[in-house]
Amino acid sequence: MTAMKKIFLIEDNAPLRQNTKILLELNGYEVSDFDSGPPALEQLGEGFPDLMLCDIILPGMSGHEILGRVRKMPSGGEVPFVFLSALAEKGQVREGMNLGADDYVTKPFKSSDLLEAISSRLERSEKRRAAAEIDNARYQAQKLEYLPHEIRTPLSAIIGGMDLLRLNGEKLGSDVHEVLDLMEDATDRLEKTTLNYILYLSLSAGHDPFLSTTPVEAGLLVASVAIRLSQEAGRESDLVLHTVEAPTHCGNCLDRITAEVVSNAFKFSRPGTKVEVKMTKAGGHLTLSCRDHGCGMTEEEIAGIGPFKQFHRDEREQQGLGLGLAICQAQVKCKGCHLAFKPAGPGLAVELSLPEQ
Repeated sequence: MTAMKKIFLIEDNAPLRQNTKILLELNGYEVSDFDSGPPALEQLGEGFPDLMLCDIILPGMSGHEILGRVRKMPSGGEVPFVFLSALAEKGQVREGMNLGADDYVTKPFKSSDLLEAISSRLERSEKRRAAAEIDNARYQAQKLEYLPHEIRTPLSAIIGGMDLLRLNGEKLGSDVHEVLDLMEDATDRLEKTTLNYILYLSLSAGHDPFLSTTPVEAGLLVASVAIRLSQEAGRESDLVLHTVEAPTHCGNCLDRITAEVVSNAFKFSRPGTKVEVKMTKAGGHLTLSCRDHGCGMTEEEIAGIGPFKQFHRDEREQQGLGLGLAICQAQVKCKGCHLAFKPAGPGLAVELSLPEQ
């Protein structure tokens, strides 16, 4: 159901104000009426209407003054503003149009003329808003198109330069090799952080790179990611792995989410405690579950998961931008997917549900 358009009506003539309000409400508008400018301006602090209908000659504050103040407010320039003017006030109409009024209706007016003016201005406002949204979407797309290239090109040059130095390793001292190791770690971290940031921007702009028409073997993918991460953590014996064979079209989504939650499971639990990774299938859906026995998260922390947010960063010496879980949440927009985090005594349980095909 379409929401009613809201109109502010400012008119000091009580009978005219009341009759106009009734006319507009009978035609499907929500109307807030005022006999002067100050209470209307105060009401704007709670939100802007879809259109303002205002007399020019008012006690205390003229319609021109009201318009001027509205146009100086944040977003005030976007509200259609229509003057109600008597024939004798026509000389003042030009001044109002110069101040940014969108239209005027001469009093006394026919109901059809007023309704047509309002409908026309609301329609133009909607078109302007839609055009602005399209322009913003194009701007965001352009940023996403150029940003990866402009960041990764200098990074590639740095990495390539380090590779060339390593090729001449016999001519370099051990100190230089240690510096190269530090530089390599730093560039790897910078590249990963940058790519995560670009990925988050892309998802936030509505671009989903995780939909694929090519099915992948989900169980094999999960197993390879979990085993690799357990080896990198030096905790192969802590991994408890159980998977099933099943194809899915959400392979890229499954790959990144598996890597994020399993990596966190090893990172936030102690060596010697188990990290359980399972893939099951039932009713046409696959379920990935990951359970650790580490510090876990509280219900409040789970509810607060968001971009650029890390919990207990100082205590746990975390790095990065805090985008990992926020990216996971954005990724599950992949059709039919669902991601849930649950406290599990000591530790955290994560479940991802996605379609088998």
